[in-house]
Amino acid sequence: MYKIRGILLGAGVIGLALLSLAVQPTKTQMEPVVRVEPQQAVSLAPFTSIELDGGVKAVLQHGSPQRVTMLKGSGDLSRITVSQQQLVIEKCRDKCPRGYELHVEIVTPLITAISAANGGTIESRGNFPQQTAMSLAVSHGGTVDARTISANNITAAVAQGGRILANPQSTMVASVSNGGVITYWGNPQVTSSTEHGGVVNKGAANDLDKPLSDVEAPDSCSPTVPATPPPARAKRSRTVVI
Repeated sequence: MYKIRGILLGAGVIGLALLSLAVQPTKTQMEPVVRVEPQQAVSLAPFTSIELDGGVKAVLQHGSPQRVTMLKGSGDLSRITVSQQQLVIEKCRDKCPRGYELHVEIVTPLITAISAANGGTIESRGNFPQQTAMSLAVSHGGTVDARTISANNITAAVAQGGRILANPQSTMVASVSNGGVITYWGNPQVTSSTEHGGVVNKGAANDLDKPLSDVEAPDSCSPTVPATPPPARAKRSRTVVI
């Protein structure tokens, strides 16, 4: 009798242990599964400017017809829209899952303005036709690399950290506040201002065609200052008594 009770009690304990393991959430159950849709073309209205937000990585190519392709990411998590001819790409509609990335390719025959915020990066590739004017902006970290888009007149602004690489042909108005770097190529007439740290400098000729990852950025906290020549040595006078 006691032997039978012991067997039943042992079986009950084992059953409870198995049930506990069955209902315990696994790592896969606790973390949301991100559905990736590679090479997904997005149907959009025409646009002439681009805005990135939240760590989007974008490649900008010249071409026609105009199109946007999601290379890595999910349409369920990210948002890509056009409002008043501005393409707006948001990495996540709400909070991003851990490790989520959004990579897009943008093809367009014309672009007049590019902006990036909160860590977004956009890199132009291929040669765009000469443009009359273009506006570039970065805020709260991010990079806009527009070296392959030459424009007669460029306005560039960085606020709260970030980086712009530009190729103005005639004039550039550049402003940096609270840290950031604007690097330009060519010999334009430059009007620049910096406030609370920042750098506006001319890029090295051999960096114009390098990949973005190979172009080193100067320290954005202290502007580059031309080297001060050493003071002239005082001439020693000799008094000759005759």
